[in-house]
Amino acid sequence: MELIQGFEITHIVGNVWYVVLGFILFDVVTGFLAAAVEKKLNSSINYIGMIRKIGEFVGLAFLIFVDAYTGSNGYIIKIGVGMIVAYEGLSIIENFSRMGINLSWLTKYFDKNKVGKGDDK
Repeated sequence: MELIQGFEITHIVGNVWYVVLGFILFDVVTGFLAAAVEKKLNSSINYIGMIRKIGEFVGLAFLIFVDAYTGSNGYIIKIGVGMIVAYEGLSIIENFSRMGINLSWLTKYFDKNKVGKGDDK
């Protein structure tokens, strides 16, 4: 995936880039599904969520510049990618819980306001 002429992010980050894209996409889809189950689909909330996703990409772009400036050979970017994957993973788990999928064994460590009806049991 070539972003800028001659610049390919997978050369720096590796295939982890596709993992980030997959996690973000999966979070968006599970978020829509959870909102539909809760009957809380709202365009303004969805808009704010999309702005946050764009913010993640802007943050990743910033890390690319920091990594290039410091000569870290991709290590700073990989740390940022790992943080994004962890953040999205937690959000996906919360969305599953909101959809009614019982993940109480895992979500007992989460904020009770963030998890849903699947963990009431």
